[in-house]
Amino acid sequence: MTRNGKTYSFRFENTWLKEDDVEEVVAEGWGRGKTVEITSRTAMCADKLKVWGRRKRMRFKKEVIECSEQMERLRGSHDLIESERYKEAQEKHARLLVQEETYWKQRAKMHWLKEGDLNTKFFHMSATVRQRAKKIDKLVNEGNIEVKTQSEICEVARNYFDHLFRANATTHEQVLALITPKVTREDNERLVAPITREELKEALFQMHPDKAPGPDGFNPAFYQHFWDLCGNDIYEAAKEWLDRGYFPSSLNETNICLIPKCENPVSMKDMRPISLCNVLYKMVSKLLANRLKECLEKCVSEEQSAFVEGRSILDNALIAIEVIHAIKRRTKGWKGELALKIDISKAYDKVDWGFMRGMLERLGFANKWIHWMMLCVSSVNYSVLVNFEKVGPIYPGRGLRQGDPLSPYLFLLVTEGLTALIKNSVARGDLHGVKICRGAPAVSHLLFADDCFLFCRSSLDETLHLMQILKIYEQASGQEINLTKSEVFFSRNLSISAQEDLSKIMGVRHVLGTGRYLGLPSMIGRKKRDVFGYVKDRIWKRINSWRGRALSRAGKEIMIKSVLQAIPSYVMSVYLLPETTINEIERMMNSFWWGGGANNQGIRWLAWDRMAFPKALGGLGFKDLHTFNLAMIAKQGWNIMTKPHTLVARIYKARYFPNSSLFNANLGHNPSYAWRSIWKARHILMNGCRWIIGKGTNINVMGDPWLREKEGAWIQSPQVQGAHKINVNDLLLPNEKKWDKEKIESLFSSDVVSNILDIPLFDMVEEDKLIWNDSLHGQYSVKSGYNMMLNNTGRVEEMTQENWQYLWKIHAPPKAKHLLWRICKGCLPTRTRLQERRVTCPLLCPLCEQSNEDDWHILFNCNDSLQARQAAGLEQVIAARMQQYHTTQDVIKSICHDMDRDTAGLFAVLLWVLWNNRNDKVWNGSTEAGRSLGLKARQLWCEWYSVQTQWQQRPGAEQQQQQVLTWQKPPTGWYKCNADAGFYNELNKSSAGWCLRDHTGSFVKAGTIWNEGKCSIIEGEALALLEAMKAVKDRGITHAIFETDSKNVVDAIHNLRGGTSEFSSLICDIKNVMMFNPNFVVKFIKRQANMVAH
Repeated sequence: MTRNGKTYSFRFENTWLKEDDVEEVVAEGWGRGKTVEITSRTAMCADKLKVWGRRKRMRFKKEVIECSEQMERLRGSHDLIESERYKEAQEKHARLLVQEETYWKQRAKMHWLKEGDLNTKFFHMSATVRQRAKKIDKLVNEGNIEVKTQSEICEVARNYFDHLFRANATTHEQVLALITPKVTREDNERLVAPITREELKEALFQMHPDKAPGPDGFNPAFYQHFWDLCGNDIYEAAKEWLDRGYFPSSLNETNICLIPKCENPVSMKDMRPISLCNVLYKMVSKLLANRLKECLEKCVSEEQSAFVEGRSILDNALIAIEVIHAIKRRTKGWKGELALKIDISKAYDKVDWGFMRGMLERLGFANKWIHWMMLCVSSVNYSVLVNFEKVGPIYPGRGLRQGDPLSPYLFLLVTEGLTALIKNSVARGDLHGVKICRGAPAVSHLLFADDCFLFCRSSLDETLHLMQILKIYEQASGQEINLTKSEVFFSRNLSISAQEDLSKIMGVRHVLGTGRYLGLPSMIGRKKRDVFGYVKDRIWKRINSWRGRALSRAGKEIMIKSVLQAIPSYVMSVYLLPETTINEIERMMNSFWWGGGANNQGIRWLAWDRMAFPKALGGLGFKDLHTFNLAMIAKQGWNIMTKPHTLVARIYKARYFPNSSLFNANLGHNPSYAWRSIWKARHILMNGCRWIIGKGTNINVMGDPWLREKEGAWIQSPQVQGAHKINVNDLLLPNEKKWDKEKIESLFSSDVVSNILDIPLFDMVEEDKLIWNDSLHGQYSVKSGYNMMLNNTGRVEEMTQENWQYLWKIHAPPKAKHLLWRICKGCLPTRTRLQERRVTCPLLCPLCEQSNEDDWHILFNCNDSLQARQAAGLEQVIAARMQQYHTTQDVIKSICHDMDRDTAGLFAVLLWVLWNNRNDKVWNGSTEAGRSLGLKARQLWCEWYSVQTQWQQRPGAEQQQQQVLTWQKPPTGWYKCNADAGFYNELNKSSAGWCLRDHTGSFVKAGTIWNEGKCSIIEGEALALLEAMKAVKDRGITHAIFETDSKNVVDAIHNLRGGTSEFSSLICDIKNVMMFNPNFVVKFIKRQANMVAH
């Protein structure tokens, strides 16, 4: 066994990016080895940084003290030279504080919490806990003997991975014979095309900058920051590696980091191995993965929902819920059914490379692509990190790394072998999947990566055949089914004795319920509060951990939004949580926000529903969880309606609305709780959806939303008998896409007739499409559904009397903004307010002991407050408003609204300093003089502002180009065509106008087309552009620039927006014209430069 000893290898520190001379050091280190391999150049650069970084590391505490002492000596000096020194010391002090936060954040791996509010204590504690958790004190070896010395622990780890990655004999032919080619020649040409620099850059910037580095020590942040310096060299190297089909030996070196699965791990099986690849390798792997994922949909069966674009883990969860519910309801008949949930042991680590290659070949991948895949997989060598010591190298003979971007996609292709075996058996009649009702597709298996649920009849023959399939798959792929962790569930029409016999034959545990599948309860009974209690417990555990206690108030806000509210979001995507559970969760989060101390004790000054509003409306942007729950579930209903060909949509339609739409569905007899939840949330879709009229054959006149009225898209008023039986296509003239006015007037009331005739009909829109009204791209999102629900409740109107946005836009630290918000909401715990809440305390101000303490006194009237604002230079700003207004809230709102953001920010920091000084007096008996407080406030604000302006700007950010406001001539040989739309609602018409000019600016041609009906602005703009293109093309012009003042249309054309929107068909037609006319260019221009087309 090779051990490298306890070493602290080089690791690039993100805090170095904030050093003035880092650019010079990296440029020198990178440029020293221009003639050597790129991996050697990274090593040279690492050596240079290592020497340079020794004097930078962990000097923060000492230098912060030195800067503070220097500022204290220089503060208040009127000498110009000393004032300049004070300013330099101040900027350095701020920079050091942020560098210290960055240093600990990199080690904490808390990516949800951003830098900027100096949560250094939180990051330090996180990093310390992470290091403590990774320390291994003892392990049990193969002989079940406990070992404690470092050398023995290292030997256990080495032996474990040697055995894990050792290849076993496999037989592939029986499985591979069932695989048919699915990759086309065009797919292969795209896969093996020469890589581009843009692809490589995109792959790099898709990585989180703080992700852990590989053995070379460089994380993504390094390469992202220095891309302009090293990007071209990396691209040339990567291109050469793939062209020649080899990797340098050090490129694919990988560290295995051991993360404990439990609090006291005793064996290697209690460890979760995480592979840390070099970022240089991951750039190439990520690039190849981006190419591969575009082929996955055609290669991977619909039963597998992991990692394929357009599929979701929730699809499989919803199907599993319905199938289990159907099996549970099966109490009669002689055909019993079973559900087998299998556990695959170390699924990724045991993939047989020969089988994987065979699958790639049989699926039709090109030889060059297969060679690239095998190169990425087989050239790896591992070193295991055991208590900072490297053990290795270990050369594997099988397995996929979970830290490799390619691994998830390759694993899906491997699991297609199991799918092929099952489908072949179903086709031969050896297996029968479960059909939840007549007309529903049979479900034989569901896969999400290595999570596997199998379904068949509970006969002896099918059970034995199913187990034989698993055996064949094991022998071919190298996978191992862990039967002791697998579970089987039977329908109730099978006797208990038969159930026990079959479970013994299978060798798996017989359970009365299926527990959880993909992290969700698969069976919901009457005691829903108990079933979902685990969600509340997880939130409670996170709230009561040390993490929450170490956060600033701004950090708490981010933790609630990014962590606590995210915990129930997964289960809330499928199930409607009981109201009692949601109320308890909201109370816990409210206590966490307002509380302090070990148990988050304290007064909850505002109810959760008063904070669950956007910040611009006076809330804190927290979620109303019940409304959010409904909005999330509505997403599943939207997917069922807009993706009718998916397996989950076909199953739900067959079971609950076989002869109607989701809008008209009944709850049904004995439905699953998942369907109950979707059914209760469908009103969101009914209020926010609308059909775009193509042929009109799929749109029921009375049963679907299709009008364009703000009051609603449904026809509400009573109509003549028989109107509910017709579709929209019945309202059109025969063989012509125009409204049949006479027929419409005979069927509907006058107001409905007017609404129908106002709808424009476009010949190019051929397909009926369901769109979401509150989204430009026409797709439902949880955010838009949630906002619509908030607006419809009427609570928003209560909050819209004031605009709070100005308060949050001032230039101040988040903690100071939060203080202003608390003051304006009447939540500052002054003694007067505490007594109002029946808290026993004295009334007098703790600082001057002359007046009762309220907001006005402690912040404006107390002697220290007066001296502080004078020292901070805010006397005139505050005094003028104290004469004009009589409440603290009005003074704050006036300053934030009327003054510039810097002045308002300094004011906020001053109030924060004053309030902190008051708290120091109450709790610690210490206080500062008023003038000192004012100078301190100015210093804190200047430090914060210096940090924001210097370090939060993204490197290389491009300056926004000034928009051209006058019409510009096109280049020689080109034409320019300006297009615009006009709207005439009183005439129930819109127009499309365009003007064509040549490179001299001379007029060539112009045109105007009138359209019936009231179309949307974006439809009119897109139509105007399309008509202009057709006219220019018909004139025989091949080089033309088209300008429009609709940025939404331009973004849609360039794939930034569009999709299933009401103007998507128009965009498709525009793109088709451009495809056949490659020198047609579309540009956005300001309205002032597009006046000629008006």
